[in-house]
Amino acid sequence: MATRDELYAKFGITAEAAQLFETELGTLLLSVSAIENGWHLTPDPVNARKALDQIEAHTLGRLLGVLRGKVAFDEHLEERFASALKARNRLNHGFYERHNFKIQTDEGRDVMIADLEELHEELFQVWRMASGLTAVMAKLVIKLRSDPPNDH
Repeated sequence: MATRDELYAKFGITAEAAQLFETELGTLLLSVSAIENGWHLTPDPVNARKALDQIEAHTLGRLLGVLRGKVAFDEHLEERFASALKARNRLNHGFYERHNFKIQTDEGRDVMIADLEELHEELFQVWRMASGLTAVMAKLVIKLRSDPPNDH
């Protein structure tokens, strides 16, 4: 039987996974911007900061939309990211309201924990996928910086 403290802890851990996913997507978008603008060859901290501020102002849904316009994701990844957006929205927009009075009983809290475990697993897995993409992009930026393409 889950306690309120366990429930709140699981909610926090699940919210962390959602934020890690969102941060990875922001890092991926910033990396794409760096390549598009040549910041990997000629650093431009002022415009990079502006780009980062703009990225950080995006909602997760908007961030995914901007990324879709710049990066071609395969169908599976596209579906996983869309599903993760729905999971994050279920978590942040009305989780406690949807479960309503369940928090008042041991059995109800167990149902809530089960829901959080499902959300956490989905968000954690897509964070790992996004992290893999960011790692590949970081390697690409390093390679392009050390071996820039010739314009001839």
